Amino acid sequence: MLSQPEVNAWHEEFLEAYAAPVDFGRLKAIMSKRLTVELPLEPKIKKFEDFEKKQSSVLAAYKSAKRALPKGAPIIACAAKKDEVDVIAPQQCNFVWTKDLGEMYPNVNLGAGEKAKIFIFDRFKLSSKKECSNFAPIFSPADFKGQDRKDDEDGWGWKLLKAFQAGDVAEMLDDALVFTAPGGKGDKAAYLEAEKKLGDVTYNMMQGLSPVITMADKDGNSEAIVPVARTFKWADGMTEQFPGNDFAAGAEVRMVSYEELTVKAGKVTKIRSHMDPATCIKPAGKSGGN
Repeated sequence: MLSQPEVNAWHEEFLEAYAAPVDFGRLKAIMSKRLTVELPLEPKIKKFEDFEKKQSSVLAAYKSAKRALPKGAPIIACAAKKDEVDVIAPQQCNFVWTKDLGEMYPNVNLGAGEKAKIFIFDRFKLSSKKECSNFAPIFSPADFKGQDRKDDEDGWGWKLLKAFQAGDVAEMLDDALVFTAPGGKGDKAAYLEAEKKLGDVTYNMMQGLSPVITMADKDGNSEAIVPVARTFKWADGMTEQFPGNDFAAGAEVRMVSYEELTVKAGKVTKIRSHMDPATCIKPAGKSGGN
């Protein structure tokens, strides 16, 4: 399984190759031949060659694209099956809007030549051979905007955060909710109980990051990622729930996670809390700005 420094190095290579002009030769060297690409509302692409064929013109439309990891943002890698890791990393993409993009996204209010930006969450599955077998970015056309425009704080993801802060998040969870976390799986009641165990918990959006929610598919489902930072008091017994940590009872800690969600009709039906307890929990004030 790749170490965190190895994941970071792989991701840096990916961003450099993915920037304009996209270097498919460099990408091919770090991708599996049997790469699966899952783009929002698009059919799956099941080979790297097909990814290059189908996406080269689309990516070229992002003129002068510069892709970067936001300052201080964590790249979170979690152990998966066999020797693989599931990775989520945020991406800030700045580029020049083009006529081709305007034709792809006619509802976006930008003109050719305008400096634009979009915030994305990239998801990867990486093997110990440093090859990516699955690439599934999360983004929404609603997030295209001019580079000088501030990020909105009134979307669905911010509404969810405010519900956490107000203590009434249960209202935004479907009764048939299924959640997965490092400690196991559970239903709505188990999820709410787990949150209650975090003593004196406060919730914030990770600094410099924004939530992303896709457009709904034909079944009315959207995918979302909300970057949440929880600050709470450590309690006896939490080491079993969050292995790799052994803080003193009462110590204030900060835990960051990328909450992967499925949303339907405004209600969360699935939650996967993407975090590695050994790297995502630190003493409060020592979390790298997040």
